[in-house]
Amino acid sequence: MAEHLFSKKVKCPYCLKESVTPRILSRHIRPQEVAKDGYTTYDGDNPYLYEPVVCSHCHLVFHDSFDKVRKNNREALETNYLSRINPETLEGDRTPEHVIQLYKFAVMTAQLSGQKPSVVAMLGMRLVWMNRLIGNGAAEKEWMQRTLDKYNEVQEVYTDQIRTGLPYDQLMLRIADLSASLGLYEDARRWYGILLGSKEVSERIRTQARDHWEEFRTEHA
Repeated sequence: MAEHLFSKKVKCPYCLKESVTPRILSRHIRPQEVAKDGYTTYDGDNPYLYEPVVCSHCHLVFHDSFDKVRKNNREALETNYLSRINPETLEGDRTPEHVIQLYKFAVMTAQLSGQKPSVVAMLGMRLVWMNRLIGNGAAEKEWMQRTLDKYNEVQEVYTDQIRTGLPYDQLMLRIADLSASLGLYEDARRWYGILLGSKEVSERIRTQARDHWEEFRTEHA
């Protein structure tokens, strides 16, 4: 294993057995620039290349944010993923192209295993960033739209941060930013307006929303 990596023990949310997965040592994580949607460029290996985990026992692809798979979701996962997956497709170096496939499997298993919609959306955002990393603009836009749809789904049934998986003001900012990135002017204006006018929004999120709105408005003046 390369000197900048270490092996982390992880427990599979389906079979509950332990596997090891490569991660980057914190001292080797050197961020350079952060885009408004969170996309970060690094001096060296990108930590997002090592987030998907492959269980060495049942071959589930999952993420650290997954909850334990409940009994009522196990059959769907077994029928539509575990019985069909070819383990050889999960093997390979952590290149962006290979990791994109792992993230796609993670999106599938998240949906089949009943993970929070915010987790599915987060994985979709990772696919936006991975496709940006390799310069695949069409796939990046496709995953932006899919992620926006999922965040809108989360917003429509939002209850609280614990059940949903993220604060409401952060959710609104993600919807606003994705709408802006997709050129949905009216939707972006509406959500930025809500963020700037609400007293329930944290100062940090309000400042980001103001900066992002000014940038978007200038670009579309």
